[in-house]
This record gives sequence, structure tokens and C-alpha cells, in this order.
Amino acid sequence: MCGLAHYIEDGGIPTVIISLVKKHTEVMKPPRALHVPFELGRPFGGADKPDFQRKVLLTALKLLERTDGPIIENFNENVPISADEIDAQEGWSCPVNLPNPVSTDNFTSGIMNEISLLQPWYDHSLKEMKGRKLDGLTSLDKDQIVKFLVDWTNDQNIKSRIEGESIIRALKLAADDLRHFYYQAAMAKPGIRSDFEMGDWFYGQTTAGLLFIEIRKIMMGSDDEITRMAGRTNYVPSAMLKHT
Repeated sequence: MCGLAHYIEDGGIPTVIISLVKKHTEVMKPPRALHVPFELGRPFGGADKPDFQRKVLLTALKLLERTDGPIIENFNENVPISADEIDAQEGWSCPVNLPNPVSTDNFTSGIMNEISLLQPWYDHSLKEMKGRKLDGLTSLDKDQIVKFLVDWTNDQNIKSRIEGESIIRALKLAADDLRHFYYQAAMAKPGIRSDFEMGDWFYGQTTAGLLFIEIRKIMMGSDDEITRMAGRTNYVPSAMLKHT
């Protein structure tokens, strides 16, 4: 979008973009950008928050008055939570009391134990959602996904285990499948679950979350820019970096 903004501006039309990944915006230097601290895929904040979403939009549009670009302004407000939502969230917890996350020395056994504990709740969630699955991006089973991700943390030279996909893309698809399994299992228990609440549970209380944090750490230390970019954007949302 940053490149497109430059192209449109060259045609005489002023532009402003919403930035979710500040590093990319700083490199591309669009004429005007508003960086927001929200989850990827939610550039205006949480759902069903029209007043707050309007505030984000108007803040971005206000930048159209500026001609001293490139501009990157920060939107420093988080999505508000109503009193009713707070009361509902206080009553929610994952339906399974998982053991404390294990150390990075034993990812496989810790995650497989979590999967076995979450499986009944995942199955229950499928029934409640009439078979609609969040996961299923790959044909790998859970054992294969966990082995693939853990093997990569031990040896970054392994081959992709998804036919037709590069190693970076295959790792992302496998990781998304695993995370979606956890989220779907957690959704089996009634109650309001905000993105932040689910994220705090996954990244702060599960071994799978620790694995994602480790993958990000390794990728961020790579000499390859594409790998570093994948690490920044694919494994730990900005709002969950507090767990790293």
C-alpha cells in the first residue's frame, strides 16, 4: 500500500494509509501514514466499536491537511472495553487448566500434552460451530506440524514439508494451523473473548506460545531480510510482544 500511495500522489491525489507494521512504513516512507497498535487485520481496532473506529479514521484523514511528508504519526490509544465486556471477560478462562509452559528444551512433549488436553474441547467447539474449522490450512496432522516447527528451531536448513511452498511460507501455514487449533479449543467455553485475552492466554500460558516466541526470535536474528520480515509479522502480534 505504501508503494501505491506514492503512485497515486504522483497523479496529484493526496493519500494517507493506516500502518500496522511500523518498520515497513518507515522503510517505504509513504506521504502520510497513521501507525496504529492493533492486531493485524483490524486496522481500525476491535469489532463493534463504531465510535472508536470513527476516531481512528478521522485521525488518519486529518493527516491529509499536511504537506510536509513523509509523515508517520502514532495513534496511541487502545481499543476501549465497556463495563459489560469487562464483567463478561472476568468470568472467562480456557476450559482446560494446562500445566505451566515447559522450557524451550522440551517443546515437543509440552505441546503434544497440551494438544491432548485441548482435543475434547476442540471437538466440542466443532459441534457448536456446526463443523466450521479455524484450522485446516495444511494437510499435516498435529504431530507433523509440531515436529516441523520444532525441527526448524533446531536446524534452519531443513526443507519445507508442504509441497509447493517455500520454507518461510510453509512454516507460517503450519504455525497458523497450530494456533487456530488452540484458539478453537479455547472458544468452546462460553463468554466474551477479546483478541487481547486470547493472545495473553496463548502467548503467556502455553508451550505452543513459547514456541512461536522462539521462532520469532530466531527469525529476527537471521541475516536474510525476508526471514526477518516473516519473524516480525507472522508469529507474535505487536500487542503480545510483552511476552517475549
